[in-house]
Amino acid sequence: MAAKKKTTRNRAEPKKKPVAKKPAKKQAVSAKKAPARVKKAPARKARTAKRLPAKRPVAKKKVAPARKHAANPEGLELARAIANVAHDKKASDVLVLDLSHKAGAVGYDYLVLASGDSDVQLDALKNGVEELLSLRRRRPSSVEPSPDWVCLNLDDVVVHFFTPDKRELYDLEGLWSDAARVPLQLA
Repeated sequence: MAAKKKTTRNRAEPKKKPVAKKPAKKQAVSAKKAPARVKKAPARKARTAKRLPAKRPVAKKKVAPARKHAANPEGLELARAIANVAHDKKASDVLVLDLSHKAGAVGYDYLVLASGDSDVQLDALKNGVEELLSLRRRRPSSVEPSPDWVCLNLDDVVVHFFTPDKRELYDLEGLWSDAARVPLQLA
């Protein structure tokens, strides 16, 4: 048989009767204590979008007026001579830009641009400029030829000869749209 477990009880203590529990009253949801919440920032007023003006058709870029070219007359004369050589070698769209107002930032005063139809014509343009420089006893600081772009750095004048598609791609005229165009007397 199983041994009976002996309970010790103080005889002076009355025996406790189980207390019947009262059914809990349902409390209203609002009466319950809500968990602590972080205060929200006050709602911001919706910003009204500013209306942008209607898009106008793109107008042709304005060309800056020609300036007096007294800052570097030797550089201007060299740039014009290179433009004449390019014209003689049948280059198209010959252009000289005056960058003397930005010379401190870019490092040169004039930019000569011209287009050649093939790599053979670009090479002829480069050779024509080198001939001109040898007559003037000058040498370019650097010459970088490639099949579709030739760049000659003459310190105060930089020359770019492009094929038409590369010239359109790099768009140096658009980059320097604020530069004055130097009038040329092409022979």
